[in-house]
Amino acid sequence: MRWTLFFLLLLTLSFPAPCPAQAKNFEVVQLADGVYAAMRKDAPGFAVESNSVFIIGDDNVIVVDAQSNLGTTTEVLAALRKLTNKPVRYVVNTHWHDDHVVGNQVYRDAFPQVDFVAHENVRPYLLTKGAVARKQWHEGGLSGFVEQLRGILKSNKNSAGEPLTEEQRTSLASDIVLGEGYLTVPADFQPLLPTVAVENQLTLFQGSRVIEIRYLGRGHTSGDLIIHLPKEHIVVTGDLVVWPIPLIGGDQSHVGDWGATLEKVLALKPTIVIPGHGPIMREDSYVQQMIKLMTSLKQQTAAAVARGENLDQVRKSVNLVDLRKLFVGESKVRNTLFSVYVAGPGVESAFHDATEQRH
Repeated sequence: MRWTLFFLLLLTLSFPAPCPAQAKNFEVVQLADGVYAAMRKDAPGFAVESNSVFIIGDDNVIVVDAQSNLGTTTEVLAALRKLTNKPVRYVVNTHWHDDHVVGNQVYRDAFPQVDFVAHENVRPYLLTKGAVARKQWHEGGLSGFVEQLRGILKSNKNSAGEPLTEEQRTSLASDIVLGEGYLTVPADFQPLLPTVAVENQLTLFQGSRVIEIRYLGRGHTSGDLIIHLPKEHIVVTGDLVVWPIPLIGGDQSHVGDWGATLEKVLALKPTIVIPGHGPIMREDSYVQQMIKLMTSLKQQTAAAVARGENLDQVRKSVNLVDLRKLFVGESKVRNTLFSVYVAGPGVESAFHDATEQRH
């Protein structure tokens, strides 16, 4: 779980303090005839919640991704109900992380005949490592950590004793609200497992509309699916694409393959990309930026491994200064996010891929 690293590293970093949260943290945007996206409006921060996509056909609906808790997914379903009363036939989970699968239960309760589609690696992960990670996450101090963030709100100072910036305040406001949502999920919660497994590609049809559910390669996890609507030139990427800072898990992600997988996404020539987290993208500059990052991490790490360096040595030799500036600019929040989600786990992931020393 990505918050495990969050807990370990955040205690040594500067924390923002929150401002009052908005009541509605997503908006529904029409992308094409019968295709809508429920796009999150959360400020960049350590905690995230997933975007969803609705593909409405003549008889039923395909939903891409649920959310991290039942309450948030219930709100997303209510937004879908305002568009149509047609039943949801499929929910496609782009990968196995909780912020994309916990809300599956909401769709099963509302539509008992719904099927859940995911890559074939998702089911075994959820039954093993996923269950252990969730238990550790919820029993390992999540509630205490949220309380700590509330304390920082009251002090209005970061760990260095400096006044918080408005950017930091807004960021932590999002973190606390999303953290409270995570707390509604019991430690022993069992997300619904996929009922349809995809190895390489599954094609669905809604009348003349073609929905391609494809596995293009490893990246954020080894079980990432993308959804391609060729007629509409839309690609839904899950967390293969995340803005403003990629989410890399050292032991779960595959930086060695990620850039090539994103190249395959761009080869589909989409005019609209819906990331797992972040805004609608109508051109490819950010995806190209991610490819540049993943390629640099891969190449620098491979060169270090070829010199005989171990992981600790590789961490010191990989230089991400220019790439950090590219993603971070002058933002203190993004700079911290880059440290937590890219600099450390990115090198670890690239090292594991270069040496195949995964555990």
